[in-house]
Amino acid sequence: MNPVHCGLRRGRVEFANSVRAGQDIAYYVIVSLIVLVVLWLNRDTTLPDTDVSVALFMLPGLLALQIVFSGAYGMATQLATEREDGTLLRLKSIPGGMTGYVVGQMLRTTLEIAFSMAIVLIPAFFFIPGLTANGLTGWMEAIGFLLLGLLAVLPLGFAIGSVFKSPRMVGGWGMLVMGGIIWVSGIFFPLAQMAGWAQVLGQLTPTYWLGLGLRSALLPEAAAAVEIDGSWRTLAAVGVLLVWAVVGFLVAPPLLRRMARRESGSSVAARREKALQRV
Repeated sequence: MNPVHCGLRRGRVEFANSVRAGQDIAYYVIVSLIVLVVLWLNRDTTLPDTDVSVALFMLPGLLALQIVFSGAYGMATQLATEREDGTLLRLKSIPGGMTGYVVGQMLRTTLEIAFSMAIVLIPAFFFIPGLTANGLTGWMEAIGFLLLGLLAVLPLGFAIGSVFKSPRMVGGWGMLVMGGIIWVSGIFFPLAQMAGWAQVLGQLTPTYWLGLGLRSALLPEAAAAVEIDGSWRTLAAVGVLLVWAVVGFLVAPPLLRRMARRESGSSVAARREKALQRV
């Protein structure tokens, strides 16, 4: 069978299983409720010297964080987990197995992100002021940035997951990196009003540029006054995300092939034995 077709079916099946699992549904609901509570508490607060709601300013950054967290950290954790339990070794022995796996994981992650965003956005339309002010054009632009953001971070997730040999290593270092990214990405506070070093680090991350692009699509033009240089820098946002995507698609495939070549029954058994010793 065609590996791409098999991968698409795999992605649909895994997503369907996810939304039927009680633990996964609880995760979706709890995280979404936390985001909605944060937005609700800030709905009536405005940015200094503007009439833009803080909730409206925060929403694009939270959507960007969802893309980066699920597309990079989540994907890397999934890859490391299935490397440790022998799933990737079995797929390696099937013609086109790794291609189908990559396609399936990309589709599953995309569907999960869309599902999570729907849980947040549908209620948000009813209480965040100005969310629909830019009309259909603004939302079409926002969808374009979301898709570009996915292209920028999904290869990064595969690259990270192929380097680390266990989900615990991804979890430890990954959460530390994600915490730093959240701090300097301008999600909760305009980056222009942060320290100079934080501005430099923030502009090196895809999260900031994806959040900036989404803000340019969903916020009024006056809100650009709180950004660096007082503008949305839309072309720069598109350019940086494209660079991340191109670099990711250049780096991830060789790392995945290298990881697949090194997989063997003995290596999987050794990792399992090591995991059992920790337990």
